[in-house]
Amino acid sequence: MVVSSAALQICPHCRAIVQTSVCSICGKSTFDAVIAPPPAPKRSRAEFFAHEEVRQVAVGAVVILALVAAIGFALNRSDPAPHANPLPPPASTTTVAPRPTTSEPAPSVAGGARPASGFVPGAPREVGQGLSPWESPPPLDLVGGGLLDPSLDFTTDIGRVDELLTAFPGQFTLASLDPPQLATFGGAVDIELIETTQPFAVRTLILADGTAAGELWLIASSGSPAGDDYLAAARARWDTGTALSQYAPDVGLRLWLLATDDTTNLWVGDVDTRAMIVVRAPLDLTPSALTEVLAPWQRAA
Repeated sequence: MVVSSAALQICPHCRAIVQTSVCSICGKSTFDAVIAPPPAPKRSRAEFFAHEEVRQVAVGAVVILALVAAIGFALNRSDPAPHANPLPPPASTTTVAPRPTTSEPAPSVAGGARPASGFVPGAPREVGQGLSPWESPPPLDLVGGGLLDPSLDFTTDIGRVDELLTAFPGQFTLASLDPPQLATFGGAVDIELIETTQPFAVRTLILADGTAAGELWLIASSGSPAGDDYLAAARARWDTGTALSQYAPDVGLRLWLLATDDTTNLWVGDVDTRAMIVVRAPLDLTPSALTEVLAPWQRAA
């Protein structure tokens, strides 16, 4: 069956397509008056936000907007102008040096070296507590090596050395070294400093005919503990038990030859039980020339 398009109508009430004047959908006639539907009621803002989902979306949007605003502010803000820290008030730079605590006077231009006071070799000390600029280190221990312990008292032993030098037989001569320095493995040392700090003396031995018999070293002790220890160290250093040969022309008169080289013989002998000599004599000097000196010296001592 063919329906003509002219017979089709639209229901003014429900907008359905009908072929007759009565709508089969809503049951109203196309000739009935069309009543406008009542307006939808307006929802208040409070009703809109009363729903939980709406509230969550709103809170999320606020948080996102706050984060975006904070990031934008951090990226676009300008750095603050630098502000220098205030400097402390000016202080005086004048240095006041403390006066030296040592009781010793400062040396003059012509003054000689002196042993230091209060300084013990090997003792621990703090940095800055060393010697004063005008203090000298302890002298060299000529027998034991190293630095001499300044706590040792050799006063009476040095006096005994002076007595033995005074008792030297007059037909011979003990002359001071020129220059007054003694050569050691550690370098040249001042003889005056050595002889005033330890019981040791060194002289040039000159025979009666004016012949230089070499260099004579004298080590003595007065019987003090320090002097006996110093003499024992000397006897251990120039040990007669290792002598190459010996010369003994009379009872109690003896020389030991400890060493020799191309130019010098090293002789050791005793003036008495607490005094010894070490003589560095030329090779052509006979030991009898030395015993001629030692024999009267022993009697005078």
